[in-house]
Amino acid sequence: MRTRKNSIARDNTGLWAPGLTLLILVVILGCSKDDPAAMEPNPNPNPNPTPVVTTISGIDPAGGTVGTEVTITGTNFSNTAADNQVSFNGVAATVSSATATQLVVEVPANATTGVVSISVDGRNAQGPTFTVIEGNIFACGDNVITENRTLEDLEPGDAIDYIVQCEILVTGNALLTIEPGVVIAFEGEESGIFTTEGGGVKAVGTMANPIKLIGTSENKGVWKGMYFGSSHPENRLEYVTVRHAGRTASGQSGEKGAVQLSKGVESKAAIVNCTIENNDGYGVFITDQSVIDAFGNNTITDNQLSPVGLFFNQLGALDTTSDYLGNSGNYVEVRENDLQDSPVAMAKINVPYRFVESRRYNINNALTISPGNILEFSAGAGFRLGEQAADCLTATGSLNATGTAGEHIVFRGVTPGKGTWLGIGINSSNPNNQLIYCDISGGGSDDLYNASAFAANITLQCESRVAIQHTTIQESGGFGIYMLEEDARLVDFEANEFSDNELAPLLLHFPQVAGLDTATTYGGGNGREYVQVYGQAIVDDDLTVQKLDVPYRISQDRAGRETYVEKALTIQPGVILEFEMGAGIVLGSPGVDCIPVTGSLNAVGTPDNPIVFRGATEGQGTWLGLGINSSTAANLMEYCEIRGGGASQMYNAGGQGNVVMTCGASLEVSNATIADSGGWGIDFVQGANSLTQANTTFSNNADGDIAP
Repeated sequence: MRTRKNSIARDNTGLWAPGLTLLILVVILGCSKDDPAAMEPNPNPNPNPTPVVTTISGIDPAGGTVGTEVTITGTNFSNTAADNQVSFNGVAATVSSATATQLVVEVPANATTGVVSISVDGRNAQGPTFTVIEGNIFACGDNVITENRTLEDLEPGDAIDYIVQCEILVTGNALLTIEPGVVIAFEGEESGIFTTEGGGVKAVGTMANPIKLIGTSENKGVWKGMYFGSSHPENRLEYVTVRHAGRTASGQSGEKGAVQLSKGVESKAAIVNCTIENNDGYGVFITDQSVIDAFGNNTITDNQLSPVGLFFNQLGALDTTSDYLGNSGNYVEVRENDLQDSPVAMAKINVPYRFVESRRYNINNALTISPGNILEFSAGAGFRLGEQAADCLTATGSLNATGTAGEHIVFRGVTPGKGTWLGIGINSSNPNNQLIYCDISGGGSDDLYNASAFAANITLQCESRVAIQHTTIQESGGFGIYMLEEDARLVDFEANEFSDNELAPLLLHFPQVAGLDTATTYGGGNGREYVQVYGQAIVDDDLTVQKLDVPYRISQDRAGRETYVEKALTIQPGVILEFEMGAGIVLGSPGVDCIPVTGSLNAVGTPDNPIVFRGATEGQGTWLGLGINSSTAANLMEYCEIRGGGASQMYNAGGQGNVVMTCGASLEVSNATIADSGGWGIDFVQGANSLTQANTTFSNNADGDIAP
């Protein structure tokens, strides 16, 4: 008998036997089903994890002297300072503090300009280039200069001549002279040049060989700046470049800035042909007691705030040849104080002047604004001629803003829209008060004077006078123009445009309408499409009312009375007069009916341009009417429409109608329409009246057409 060999064997074909295959499948399936470990996922699905990488994203500052503290930012540093090996162009540095994302190191001795690198646990990274500044270290133990000294050009070309790590203080009438070509690199929050107590700095370079005052790295705010705190006659910067300054605020001004004339003392300096760029704070800051000897042809750009910050009385310091563009604040910032001691002329510059304080900028001297300038006002800011606390004292200030057709002068809010700044208040009768070719928008956020009842783009107070021509007056939060006092006057008012004002284009007193002209556009989307008129008595001068593109809306005078006329009142063809309740026109004087009067009413229209007298609201008896109390032949009404009068008795003795004649009055009426009276169409009081009428149409008068 032959014995079978092991069943796990190959057949003569070299393949597994069928029985063996089946057995293997059963074993595999059985293990998969019964062994829980075989069902669990692999706890480490990624056998090749991403390696940790150290990176350098930045260094600050990017340049400096040996010993400069440098902050390195990046990823995957060691929290243990000693485990981070840092080098500057291959020279090892000491790490003073460390986190996973930031290292603080000092530039080592013997370091040279080159790449900053780091090694952490065998991981290597390279960062930006650090520029090692080399030069003659200024002796900070000798930083107070009390005798004349000169800083010479020690190194060729643009190489740094001096490294200053402290403040240089020039005092005691000493003069520090910086020669052409000198390059000074400053480092540290107190480093800079300062004059005080009569000390002076004369830094005069040339176009080919300028002086450079810079930081030890290319960052803004590496050093403090150049501050003039004295009135030395030779204080001057000419062909000087100032960069990287503005690290901390001046103790005098409280502001950061590269070049400053200090507050609290009468500082003085000239700044000519200079480049002031890449600084923290302002490029130039000029305080209120300073004197600018000369300022011209400067380039002030890439500064963190505005190119120039100054006070109101210093506006005349700037020039039109300098370039003020390219700063974070693209405007000259103007602080508030009174313009009082001397006249100021504002040169045209290539950025706006921005008035940043929420106060009235008082003008008590002559302010002249050149064509093309833009003036922007923060909320609560505005111009006001006159003393702050007294409205009607004699004001000597004047505002002359005379632009041209091609170069308007712009007054606007910092924020667009209606009522975003105060507006312009005029309280002087100076003949130089002119607003010509101006664009005034967005004023009228609040009242300008103590007596103001309304806000406006332009407010005229007391006996003020102003010429306004070719000017747009729009987007006021109140009226376009507000004639606060009846003694104010518009002179040479012509060809202006009102639009989009919250209230009416103008609010004025009846005698002041003599200053309006027919070439002006009054209707343009204003909240009230009429000229609003206080019904002030006409007692001093004859008055001619011209046709406008909107009606006149007449209220009672401010004492609550109708308009009394003691002079000649002439209404031109096409005029529309609308009257509020209780308002009307009466020839005569208040409270006295039958004394002889010289007032007259001449309203002669045409068939195409009738004159209209009507109520502000439609219907019978919505206003007082017209009272005739003179016997002059000048009382004429032709091609007129009189509607809605007769709201109440007109004279002490009575009379209620669209027209009321009393005390021997004389009136000629022809081709007229007299309608919708709350009383008679024409009424008579106290006899002996003379009415001549022809072709008159009467309708819908409550008591009848003509009283018996």
